[in-house]
Amino acid sequence: MLKRKIFIVFGFLILAFLAFMLIFGDLGGFVSAIFRNPKSMGAATPSSSFLAKKITKNIMAKDAPLKILEVGAGTGVFTQEIINKIGQNDIVDVIEIDYGLCEILNKKFKNNKNVNIHCVSILDWEPGYKYDFIVSGLPFNAFDSFFVSNILEKFKNIIIDNGVLSYFEYALAGKTKKLFLFGDEKLDLINNIKMRKEFLKKFEFDRDLIFLNFPPAYVYHLKIVKNS
Repeated sequence: MLKRKIFIVFGFLILAFLAFMLIFGDLGGFVSAIFRNPKSMGAATPSSSFLAKKITKNIMAKDAPLKILEVGAGTGVFTQEIINKIGQNDIVDVIEIDYGLCEILNKKFKNNKNVNIHCVSILDWEPGYKYDFIVSGLPFNAFDSFFVSNILEKFKNIIIDNGVLSYFEYALAGKTKKLFLFGDEKLDLINNIKMRKEFLKKFEFDRDLIFLNFPPAYVYHLKIVKNS
């Protein structure tokens, strides 16, 4: 009974927020992507500007050109915040697997010479160089543990030594999802969470809790030291 009440309340809040955004914001592309592939989206709602500022807070323009990767860009909330922080010679590669969202991103940023939109899976992306910063909006709790393991390994391979990886997840998302899973699916999620905790223990140097996002979210900042 308690699980059902939690689910109903959480669902009502999401529907209320989506209704607000449909009236007052540009949510069409985001909702369409959820219906096309809900698992790959994973996000309940578009990320807030507060979350965008925190997840990109380590990015600062330097004398040498920066190479920045954003993965799972959605409608470009994080992308715009990255653009606000970079220099004129910096490179921003944006990875988004959903073709509809790629069209939105291409339209939004077509006049920005720093930004390159790539409609491809991160596991298939071969840039030919390494990144100073990686910003990820991928929904790790929505994926199986093997897929997440491959993504984290990919990040390690394409980032420079001491490069910074930042990603977010909704507060209590893993624990809440476990309430509705059984058998092998529940075991896989437990393994997924355990693996990411070990990854954080090895590389995390900072963490933020963003209340002004729906749902509230944690942002994790990791410095990837290659010889550790």
